[in-house]
Amino acid sequence: ATPAAAQWGPVNAVPAAPVLTVRTNGDTIVAGTLLLAYVSTDAGANWQPTSQIGTGVPIQAVLLRNGTLYAGTNGKGVFTSSDLGQTWQAFNEGLVGGLFDSQLDVSDLEVRGDSLYAGTFGAGVYVRSLAGAGTWHHFGEEFEPNQASNIRDLAVGGTRLLADAGGNGSVFFRDPGDGDWTISWLDNVGLRPGLEAFSTVWTGTGWVVATGVGRGVFSSTQGHEPWTFVNLGLGLLNSGTVATRGHHVFGAFNRNLDAVIEHSGDDGLTWDVLDVLPGTLVFRMATHGTDLYAGRADGLWVRSTATVSVPDRGQRVALRFAIAGSQPVGGVARVRFDLPEGADAEIDVFDVTGRRVAEPMHQSLAAGAHEFSWSAHALAPGFYEARLTAGRRQEAVRLVHVQ
Repeated sequence: ATPAAAQWGPVNAVPAAPVLTVRTNGDTIVAGTLLLAYVSTDAGANWQPTSQIGTGVPIQAVLLRNGTLYAGTNGKGVFTSSDLGQTWQAFNEGLVGGLFDSQLDVSDLEVRGDSLYAGTFGAGVYVRSLAGAGTWHHFGEEFEPNQASNIRDLAVGGTRLLADAGGNGSVFFRDPGDGDWTISWLDNVGLRPGLEAFSTVWTGTGWVVATGVGRGVFSSTQGHEPWTFVNLGLGLLNSGTVATRGHHVFGAFNRNLDAVIEHSGDDGLTWDVLDVLPGTLVFRMATHGTDLYAGRADGLWVRSTATVSVPDRGQRVALRFAIAGSQPVGGVARVRFDLPEGADAEIDVFDVTGRRVAEPMHQSLAAGAHEFSWSAHALAPGFYEARLTAGRRQEAVRLVHVQ
């Protein structure tokens, strides 16, 4: 094992097989696999398997509330157990309406107040009251018109719900009393084909979204625009998942041949590599105290984060980059940015095919706020990306040009 991989150890009571979900609640930890779930009620010291929900029914989501264990499955909907999985009861009343029964393919479960929410792969979000007898109801009609019926993750922050949905750079948020979900674009402009939000956490002061088919994470204090993009410098990512311990955020970012574990001590604004795990695929992560659990393709693994601290960056803040003024831009495009430290800074502009369409602007700049402008008269109307590189850090913004 590499020194990084050696930081991790397998939970031997859980088979070395895919663990699709892991969740903690107090000292109870639950890990869901392709066959059944494994439960520890003593902070990981001992583990007990649940009974099977059905033959070959994968558990994709778990949630524990008031002693009741909820499991979201692939193709069989939601089940509950009052004895930590020794017996299961179907909990699917009203869970109908998805094309090809996609409403029964449950991707995630969340609780807000007395309501249980189920994200699905293909049928949006459903809600069911836990306060008394009731049934599931479809919760919102905004996903399908935006080609976003695949819900990869649900997150709760305060009273706000946030859903990672669709493959065009979108997330959706909803507050109590809202008539429906509101779409939010991660690039602050609009649709970006291929950019997928995979996992979201609320740190107590802001939201952090891990993306796939992208290069990093997005953070926002409100769960909507403006979003700040952090390029992790890891190349093209296939998927990502994040877990939080207060303002500490841990991310697992899957590439073709490995998974990179990163840590942020400032609500997702800056990141550092903890581990590189060759040949590993991480599905979900969760924290218990200073322990970090990872549901992986080869079982449930754990490492201590007791010695992980925020790197000493002095007064360093995030690299920030934005379009100055409103969009779309006309004959003159302006950008503004803040450098956390002095660096050689370069700004490039690319079209949607990745072709550079303007001469790079390059200067050695001091730390602080800066603003550049350049003529956009030669650009055809359309979408472009302006990319700022400062030292080893990079940020990008999307601009829309009209003549």
